[in-house]
Amino acid sequence: MNAFQKLIKKAAPIMAAVQSLFFYVIALSVIGYYADKKFKTFPVLFIILLFVGLFGGFFQLYLLGKKGS
Repeated sequence: MNAFQKLIKKAAPIMAAVQSLFFYVIALSVIGYYADKKFKTFPVLFIILLFVGLFGGFFQLYLLGKKGS
């Protein structure tokens, strides 16, 4: 295995965690936006679900860091 492959193998869990952080934030923000639109409460649910997504994503990054230690 060459150096580039070793680097990619080491970086894969971090890339997956960052990707899931991005997914959580985008998905929950979109859900919050449409829920606010439906219930006419903009921006309450949008902001709540945005922070839930951020918390979930950063918690996953924390668990990855804790596992790697």
